[in-house]
Amino acid sequence: APPGLWLGRSSLVAQTFMKGLIRGVFYGAIGVTLLFLCLAPLIAKHIRMKQAKKIAAMKAEKSPKIRARQGLAMSLRPREPGKSRVTPPPEPRILQEQDKQAEK
Repeated sequence: APPGLWLGRSSLVAQTFMKGLIRGVFYGAIGVTLLFLCLAPLIAKHIRMKQAKKIAAMKAEKSPKIRARQGLAMSLRPREPGKSRVTPPPEPRILQEQDKQAEK
């Protein structure tokens, strides 16, 4: 094969490679941009929630009213896990007996 034919082929291969490389970089940049634009609101929401929790914790430390409410909420919880302070409802028989006694 003449030397000119090889030169033409290699330059065509190099041109095709460069076009593909540039296209890949271009479409990759578009893909990353779209992905970032879709995830940005979620990231911002996550950051805002973290900040809100920090601010709420700081306010709770400073405010005695909030501390008192938290203490009240803690006192309403059962002391022993598994044992409830709420009494179970009376059985229907007991209610019927009470109704009969009330009628007398």
